[in-house]
Amino acid sequence: MSIERKDIRAKLDPEIHAALAVICDADGVELGEFIEREIERVVRKRVHDAQAIAGRLQGWGKSGSGRE
Repeated sequence: MSIERKDIRAKLDPEIHAALAVICDADGVELGEFIEREIERVVRKRVHDAQAIAGRLQGWGKSGSGRE
């Protein structure tokens, strides 16, 4: 049994929607497929970047032996 996928809703200006429809047609994908793919790509990159930054900052603000 898989976890239920979440639905989102967004509004676009008519010009952007029309341009997106042309892009999707050129790529041979539905609007929903294109939007899902791009949102996933951006979110995965942002999470990866955040983890990389957190890893590089690990230990900042700590000094000495840790004794009081």
